[in-house]
Amino acid sequence: MKVEVKQGEGLIRELSVVVPAETVNTEMDKLFAEARKEADLKGFRKGKAPMNMIRSIYGDRVKADVADQLLQSSLQDAVRNNELKIASKPTITAIDFTDEGAFSYTAEIEVLPEIEKVLFDDIELKTEKIEVSDDEIDEVLDHYRRQQSHLKPVEREAKETDVVIVDLLKIKDPDMVMDQSEFTNSEIDLGNKLTVKDFREQLRGLKAGDEKEISITYDKNYSEQQIAGATITYNCKVKAVNERIMPAADDEFAKRTGQAETLLELRLKIREDFTRQKEDVQRRIHRRDIVEQMCQKNDVPVPQGLVDEYLDSIVDDIKKQPDAGQMDEKEIRERYRPVGVNSIRWELLWHTLAKQESIEVLPSDTEKWINGFAAGNNITPEQAKETLNKSGRVAQLRESMLEEKVVGFLHDKARKVPLEK
Repeated sequence: MKVEVKQGEGLIRELSVVVPAETVNTEMDKLFAEARKEADLKGFRKGKAPMNMIRSIYGDRVKADVADQLLQSSLQDAVRNNELKIASKPTITAIDFTDEGAFSYTAEIEVLPEIEKVLFDDIELKTEKIEVSDDEIDEVLDHYRRQQSHLKPVEREAKETDVVIVDLLKIKDPDMVMDQSEFTNSEIDLGNKLTVKDFREQLRGLKAGDEKEISITYDKNYSEQQIAGATITYNCKVKAVNERIMPAADDEFAKRTGQAETLLELRLKIREDFTRQKEDVQRRIHRRDIVEQMCQKNDVPVPQGLVDEYLDSIVDDIKKQPDAGQMDEKEIRERYRPVGVNSIRWELLWHTLAKQESIEVLPSDTEKWINGFAAGNNITPEQAKETLNKSGRVAQLRESMLEEKVVGFLHDKARKVPLEK
């Protein structure tokens, strides 16, 4: 077999392949022999028809089958012998049989980039000293106390910690964003920071029986997207004011949370949990910054075929969403293209870096993860292994663990820069 490899644009390689006539004839003879065995032609016993008749009847089909077989086998050999790392599906052109009986074709192949060395010097990570203030702990304690609180009706003006019961009647909705007009017996918690600010401010000072026109501007990030950013005016009738009675922050309260025996123990647990949460957030930010900086330092070319596959999957996922509507596919592809390029570039880089720095997943690493998985799911390590094997996630798990080890390696090598609050 003769193979000629030409450099195309970027990562494109053009292979000109010629399979010799001897090989073609051998394969064709095999298929003609098989066709003769199965041929049931009038005037001849099965398998006994003359070969020239078989060639005449089945020639086109055999030729097509041989072309298909030779294409697959010869392309694999050509790629392997020339040490090409295919990135996406090849494009086959100029398929032909020569006058001499040889089989020839041209394959346009996009290959993975050759990365001689991954650079990782001078990675800089902004790092904040993890601290948990007493005010933050108090805020969590107040949340637990609110869960154990009860409401008591009062005959006075509403304070900032009260819960008011109101009837709301929509009287102005300039943009017509709200379908419903009346809201009876609405419970509005003035002490909850998630309550719309205008409600908290404009209902404070009212008492049962009061009636007031209030104008509410909803935040642009309000949970109900239909009214996010809108300003709506209501006629508000206050039906009741309830005082929230909070339990004392003491050891008895701590026991009722089910998390500690004493208030001090509960505060320590909250501090530990809060610290762990902040560490997790900073770890995720560091990981994002590592990937971003590595892609900037190593601007390796990314196969267009892989980018197209990534964008195809994004478009397919969005199409499956119930609110996809008349999506602009072109806009989606343009928006996600930089994300796809960096995602694929990072994939290429971390695999190369793992080999470059001899980073690998050890049996002890896998064992540690499995033990943690087992503990988290209240099963034995043996059951965890069986579950992973059945799901076929073992290879995926090792890939994920190897990537995290590469990230850990880069994190340790990075220069930590204090982050100003």
